[in-house]
Amino acid sequence: MKKIGIMMLLCMLAIGVQAQEERCPLHYEGSFSMGASSKDLSFMGANIDLGYSPINRLSIHALAHSDFFIPKLGATKDYNNAVNLGGGIGYQLLNNKNWRMGTLELRGTLTTSLGSSTYKNTSYGVGLYFYKHSNAQRFQPVIGIGFNARNFHGNVPNFYGPYVSLGIRF
Repeated sequence: MKKIGIMMLLCMLAIGVQAQEERCPLHYEGSFSMGASSKDLSFMGANIDLGYSPINRLSIHALAHSDFFIPKLGATKDYNNAVNLGGGIGYQLLNNKNWRMGTLELRGTLTTSLGSSTYKNTSYGVGLYFYKHSNAQRFQPVIGIGFNARNFHGNVPNFYGPYVSLGIRF
């Protein structure tokens, strides 16, 4: 099982490395996000995004993120977390060919949590992400802002609020 996992990882890395092309259709992103407080609850977490661009402006995303939910001081609950998996779709509003600053992408995402947790949820998100395509650099910074709605399946009230995301794209 370990050998199969390692072979799949090596194949994915080989697909992502295409020499002498302006833009590779496969990309990876790692980022940290933080949301504003809503109903005495705020969140922050780490995100991993595997994206593929089948055509020039459209991208398809597979997401995994681990969020830590932080209750307001004095609340009876301790820190808790949830691991979410899901997907999304993105559209480049401004791309590097038309706008020299970089790429501005609008993304919509849908994820759901795994396992049993007090904070089991379904998350819906819409965000604007800015990054720069460059042939000279393998790693580009990614900055995102957006709105996140979380429908909790337990006794926790639903969460609606803005978020900020900072990360690296390669």
